[in-house]
Amino acid sequence: MLEKTPKKFVIFCFVTILPTITGSTFEKDVTLTLDQKVLLDKFRAQVVDKMPQDYMKSEIYLVKWLRTSNFHIGAAEERLFQHLEWRKDRGIDDEKYELDRKSEPLDDDIRFYLDGRDKLGRPFMLLETRNHDARRLIIQGKYDKLVRFYEHAFESGCKLVLDFTEKYKNVTRGHLLVNLDGLIIQQNSCVACVTMFVQNIINFVQNYPECIDKIIVANAPLSFNVFANIGKAAFSEEIRRNVQVYGKNTQLLRKSLSTDFERDQIPPSLGGSKIYAGMEDENVDRK
Repeated sequence: MLEKTPKKFVIFCFVTILPTITGSTFEKDVTLTLDQKVLLDKFRAQVVDKMPQDYMKSEIYLVKWLRTSNFHIGAAEERLFQHLEWRKDRGIDDEKYELDRKSEPLDDDIRFYLDGRDKLGRPFMLLETRNHDARRLIIQGKYDKLVRFYEHAFESGCKLVLDFTEKYKNVTRGHLLVNLDGLIIQQNSCVACVTMFVQNIINFVQNYPECIDKIIVANAPLSFNVFANIGKAAFSEEIRRNVQVYGKNTQLLRKSLSTDFERDQIPPSLGGSKIYAGMEDENVDRK
């Protein structure tokens, strides 16, 4: 139910199972003006019966598409239906999707984890490049598998955020924490590598609106600026404002991470103490 406040509507009342979140992002995500509420009602009425998943029928999900379309119903509807078509084409909701992803794991090159929580209890995705060599993998014919890996990572992370939204009512976004320790730019800057990098970003921006609050990149090599600039160009202005890139200055990085994360929620490779499920000690004990 939507609860009316003076001049504004709150999409849902939050409960206190998790710490109360009062940040500007959360407040913006759940608060609408009267005119915006009318538009949301109209948009939902037009699309709700065509949504294949129950979570897609919720106001908090649909408003993400409407708000990122500047409350233009036609544009939001077109983008949402394009997303549904993309899911169908890529088999995102197929039962065999997870099995296909596990048929030839890329753990020696790149991994992602969803076990961590920030200080407000919000989930974040940890992506570790480890020994990532996109050029080698592409030469081995694994271009599509790499794209599939990122698709699964984004889908899993953003679906977890939506699960938290449904369960706790006080979570609307998560974070993306990327650890580039060990990344060699020369092994990931071929034409096909950059094409894949851009494709992955476009897939994320087009298909997962308002999923991420902050993107924090750690241990970035000096030459990463080229990739960062390419990536930022594909992001919305809101996301660009919330991208933080840190180099090899361990003290600065750990001070920054302590703003959002407790030490027991980040891995030893980033100065923390958390060993995520499936993470071997020798792969994370890098200071």
